[in-house]
Amino acid sequence: MLKNKAELFLKLTLFICITIPTIYVIVYFPNYPPILTRFFPKPIIEIKGDEKVNERFLAWFNRDPKRNIPNHPNIIISPADGVVKGIKKIKDTYHIIIEMRYTDVHVQRIPISGKVISITGGGKKLKGEAEVNKYWSKKMLPYQKITVLETEIGNVAIRQITSFFAGRIEVFVKEGDIVSMGQRLGRVLAGSTIVLELPVKVNVLVCPLDEVIAGETIVAKY
Repeated sequence: MLKNKAELFLKLTLFICITIPTIYVIVYFPNYPPILTRFFPKPIIEIKGDEKVNERFLAWFNRDPKRNIPNHPNIIISPADGVVKGIKKIKDTYHIIIEMRYTDVHVQRIPISGKVISITGGGKKLKGEAEVNKYWSKKMLPYQKITVLETEIGNVAIRQITSFFAGRIEVFVKEGDIVSMGQRLGRVLAGSTIVLELPVKVNVLVCPLDEVIAGETIVAKY
């Protein structure tokens, strides 16, 4: 009898020790639960809303260096810093997937001159019914902004993708703007993915695992 009571007590204790912290973390995710904040250094400056980081880290992360825009005809440049994660052909469109690391500059650039015809956000699907998480499966609840340009080669789209919890995507241009190659397009907070959609008539010059620089690396010609 005593042994059974001891086993029951251990099981109950184990259940409480697992359940309560789990619920607590879920409620406050992605922030630290209040009980844990006392063990971390106090933040110095706000990014946006109630998210705070060290001031020096913020200055480094938000760096926006000048880029040397190529002056060649019939080229398309990378919209983002990072590594080419893959190149997919979906119907009549090439999708160049660029994975941005935390150490990369997080400002995006216009890949080809044209006119901004739409800026949308939300949705979790790419053109051709391809799920965003097939391109970026490490993040929960993908969140995106899609900027579509009307250009001399047809419509070109730039998708800024991050997680729903990061949810910090800025677009500097607006519908109706006439934009130039290399112009600043926007910014994404934290590690993220940029998908550049191009008509299949272009000649893609990059390969998976190539490193690219926004505003400088030529990713395609036409």
